[in-house]
Amino acid sequence: MAFWHKSKNFLYGYAMLTGTIIGVGIFSLPFITVRIGFPIVLAYFLLLGAVVAVIHIFWGEVQTKTKGHHRLSGMAKIYLGNSWSKLALISNIGGLFGAIVAYLVVGSEFLYTLLDHYLGGGQASYAIIYCFLGAMLVWLGAKAIARLEVAGIFALILVLILILVKAIGHLDFNNLAISADNGRNLFLPYGAVLFSLWGASALPEVRDILGRNKKQLRLVIVCSIISAVAVYFVFIALVVGLTGAKTTESALSGLNEIFGAEMGALLLMLGIITTFTSHVSLSLALKRVLIYDVKMAGLTAWFLAAILPVGFYFVGLNDFIKIISFVGAIMLAVDGIVIILMYNKAVPSKKRPAKIIATVLIMALLAGIVYEIIRIL
Repeated sequence: MAFWHKSKNFLYGYAMLTGTIIGVGIFSLPFITVRIGFPIVLAYFLLLGAVVAVIHIFWGEVQTKTKGHHRLSGMAKIYLGNSWSKLALISNIGGLFGAIVAYLVVGSEFLYTLLDHYLGGGQASYAIIYCFLGAMLVWLGAKAIARLEVAGIFALILVLILILVKAIGHLDFNNLAISADNGRNLFLPYGAVLFSLWGASALPEVRDILGRNKKQLRLVIVCSIISAVAVYFVFIALVVGLTGAKTTESALSGLNEIFGAEMGALLLMLGIITTFTSHVSLSLALKRVLIYDVKMAGLTAWFLAAILPVGFYFVGLNDFIKIISFVGAIMLAVDGIVIILMYNKAVPSKKRPAKIIATVLIMALLAGIVYEIIRIL
């Protein structure tokens, strides 16, 4: 019975963390691969996969050593003080806003590609529809959204299966050798890959599932990241193998020419379900952060979390790759630095790796932040 209980908890924790990691970032990866080349993307995943795994293990260690239930901002207040707590809260809110807008951009593009032939209208119109439907569900609350979560997971699995089945006989793996930028812009994948690998927000819940079993938590983290990378590589190989240089920024929109209208429409519908479920889940998470951490009124928090993102879309924040690169390279990097500093405070020096590892990680994340700021300016 004890073995079954541990195994069941492991599977629950693994499913939660893996489901958190695999998100909208997956749709950016084929396009980035075509721009920069598969070997460089592979190198980024190997390097950043190791970095993210270490940071997540650090965060898990802090979680298991600290009594009570705390998110990043609350934990930072315990170990680092008010200033770091405020910085963590800002990065958390900024990261959630960015991710919500990214889902809005991709989801509305899928909706536009699916319905434009029948209804007409520009993509902006579909962004409003997409946002309005999401806002209604966020208003209804967690129970309404929870029912969609399972649908979102199954939709993503179906997308992969359908592409795989339909791709047989049409794949050209020579497309993986394409590098449209000819080696230029080597840092293009950095923020997007970091975004695609990050799942730290789920670790407090994973810890609740596993208890304070450090070994099992580490195993869940490593297995989840490896699984996510495997799924990403399969998706990259399938999409790039099919569409080659015609790969679009959101991946699925470019498959219509290959699969035909009916199969293309089905893939787009599944893509809409996948992005929409995550969009409303993140909107609800942001609403809760604004209510509980910022102490906003419920209506104000709902408006900012569920309606404001479409405003960002209309003022020009509608470049999918740039949005997730910004969130990954800056917001998530700040989260990573805060986690490393907390780990150094929470874990006695004799029981943690040499300080040089933490220093190298912080310097690397800071370098990524500086690069992204320079790129934007």
